[in-house]
Amino acid sequence: MATFTRKNAWNNNGTFDNPDLLWYAKAVQVMQSRPISDPTSWWFYAAIHGEYLLPASMIPSSFPDYQYLNWINISYIATTAKIDKIPAQKLTDLFWDQCQHATWYFLPWHRGYLVSIENILRDIIINQLKGPEDWALPYWNYLNQSTQNTEQNIPPAFTDVSLPDGKPNPLHVVERYGSIIEIGNAENSANDICQFDTIYSDGSSPAPLGPGDSTGYFYSGGETGFMHEGGSETGDIEMNPHNFVHGMVGGRNKKKQTGLMGVPNTAALDPVFYLHHANVDRMWAAWNETGKNENSSKPSWLVGPSAHGNSRFAMPLDLKGNPWFYTPADTQSTNNLKYNGTTYSYTYDDLSLTSFEKAPPSEPMRISERFAKLGIRDLHNVIKMTNDRKTELVGASSGTLKIKNSETQATVKLNTTAWESVSRSFFIAPIPSIPDEVFLQLEGVNGGSDSNFLSVYVNEKFVKSVSLFGLLSASMKNNFHGGAGLTFKFNITNIIDDLHLAGNIDIDSLNVQVKAKDALHKGDEITIDRIGVYRVSQ
Repeated sequence: MATFTRKNAWNNNGTFDNPDLLWYAKAVQVMQSRPISDPTSWWFYAAIHGEYLLPASMIPSSFPDYQYLNWINISYIATTAKIDKIPAQKLTDLFWDQCQHATWYFLPWHRGYLVSIENILRDIIINQLKGPEDWALPYWNYLNQSTQNTEQNIPPAFTDVSLPDGKPNPLHVVERYGSIIEIGNAENSANDICQFDTIYSDGSSPAPLGPGDSTGYFYSGGETGFMHEGGSETGDIEMNPHNFVHGMVGGRNKKKQTGLMGVPNTAALDPVFYLHHANVDRMWAAWNETGKNENSSKPSWLVGPSAHGNSRFAMPLDLKGNPWFYTPADTQSTNNLKYNGTTYSYTYDDLSLTSFEKAPPSEPMRISERFAKLGIRDLHNVIKMTNDRKTELVGASSGTLKIKNSETQATVKLNTTAWESVSRSFFIAPIPSIPDEVFLQLEGVNGGSDSNFLSVYVNEKFVKSVSLFGLLSASMKNNFHGGAGLTFKFNITNIIDDLHLAGNIDIDSLNVQVKAKDALHKGDEITIDRIGVYRVSQ
């Protein structure tokens, strides 16, 4: 069995001197020449991830970005796509709009998506273009701090307007307004801190002490059903770097319109999408490669959404639309992947755990730092965990909040009786109990500004930044993915603990500030239904 090796797109300076990129471009060109009715066309494959393909009469006027990003208005889509001739409904029902975000299926679904299009591209390269039989999809490691190249930039092969033979470059996208990834640990920067997580998903059991939940959401999201069902939680690798990079590459033009990569239902139209996801997939493979991290072993994850009564993952294999059905269990390993009834094997030329970060974060600061302040050592021997965690709302904002320009503030009143439980838990915390965890939640975030970012502060202390990738779809009523907006959860135990240690635990409210990275324009206003504060007893 051959093992295909996916290589760094920045080899040969990221130009068409890199044969992996040149053959990729040629094969993409072939897929783009096919009409959308062909399940092996570029356009059909993009719609598998998500699509905005509606008659003009059905485009709502309340979201300017939605009108602009409707596929009928996107100049990058070639006339050969013939998008006015939609495929048979049985095909669209089976294949389109499958993307898995904010669920624990995010990683396995996208791995199957990449394997499927990689095989179609390779078939074109070998049998139609007479290219190399070992071609594999390159990856774009924007977090690589190589001094040879500035790899946070999009490789030049995606920005040149022409191929070496002078033909139009199919990798060049007019509606791509970002060109560089801001990396680091500063506000609104992409990083790979998620790679230090040690727990795949958050279940009902309390997480063990240690860096398993380094930034609040575990590695690959909440244990949810299909796609954006209620209660979904975005995993650390999905939020950052995945969502951050989508927003940065999509970017905004002078009219403040969002680029294709910035919105889930247009993102897969951009050829750089697949190299971005190859890098996310490489990070998952590296996370498994350590031998210390394990994917979920729960049957409901291994079986996939059908365990919840939803559709199976399906990818088209040929122009007739014959499907490959797969489960997360089929895609757990890159060297033993179950593809269309056979075993498929690929690897990456670099399986380093991280590219940017060199040392694990000090999280979970909410516990270890707290006890360090109190002079307590040997945490695992003195702390008793409970299996009976209870969640209680202890405070909430009043009325819908609106971010008009770039900022809003709210006073979150705390329920006196409920907050007493939090205060008491901190006072008795030193030994042998641990205090309540306190979470702040932005609930029902709606708007039309997917490429933007929000930063959250509590009592003037920075908590975290989040990407708004997926905001438009989540805000659209009657949309396949939407209606309820996005929800973001932040662990603010450290801030509460600081208040406690400063003697200010008996407070009756919290001041919450939410800042948008980019100023908003008319039609892009962001609203927040409620800011809630919750305690989780230990």
